[in-house]
Amino acid sequence: MRSCLIQLLLMVAVIFALLWFGLPFGASWLATNALRAVGFTGTDTKVEVSANLPPRILLGHADKITLTSSQVFVGDLHAATIDLTLGDVDLFGRTAGTVTGTLTGVSVPAANGDAATIDKAVLAGSGTAATATLSISNAEVETLATSQLKAQTGIAGKVKLKAPDVVTVTINGQAAPGHLVVKDGALELVPVSDSLPTVTIIAAGGGNPFRFQSVAVGATSVTLVGTIDLQTLLGL
Repeated sequence: MRSCLIQLLLMVAVIFALLWFGLPFGASWLATNALRAVGFTGTDTKVEVSANLPPRILLGHADKITLTSSQVFVGDLHAATIDLTLGDVDLFGRTAGTVTGTLTGVSVPAANGDAATIDKAVLAGSGTAATATLSISNAEVETLATSQLKAQTGIAGKVKLKAPDVVTVTINGQAAPGHLVVKDGALELVPVSDSLPTVTIIAAGGGNPFRFQSVAVGATSVTLVGTIDLQTLLGL
């Protein structure tokens, strides 16, 4: 009788240990495969699923999913590194309540399909509308604006930026003032006069997952603040 009780207790302990330690591992494996299914590729990708009470994973709940990877491609977005934490995740409903993290070396399509390189993107907020604070070098935005000006208008000019949002377009030695403006989620160069048309530098959509809300030019970099639906991007 005593031997049977000990065996039963040992069996319960083994099952408990498997549930406690095995469920997060299994859920992490499934989450990694789910990312691959939506076209996510990366190097040294690590996905860790955790719950304060691991058996809750059987009910489809994870308190936290952490995702780290490098040389990432997902949709039209490329990132040198990503380090994300998703909170309050419904594994069955494929939703994430919160997201925090950082992306570096991000590349998204510009208005004419050229690559726009974002040095750093810091994310915080809900899974479907996290606030994204992006840093782009002034030189990168100037180059983008110059190329978009030529692509969209056929005009060859040189673009220079100045705080807080001033743009100067020089064409054949003549300077035309303008401003960097965010409109309908896109970053635009808007001239002061009608001598030049408005030029879209980075459009919303079309492979760009960010929707911009504000822009500010600093001494060396431009700060763009917007939102991103990371839940949809990652196929949750």
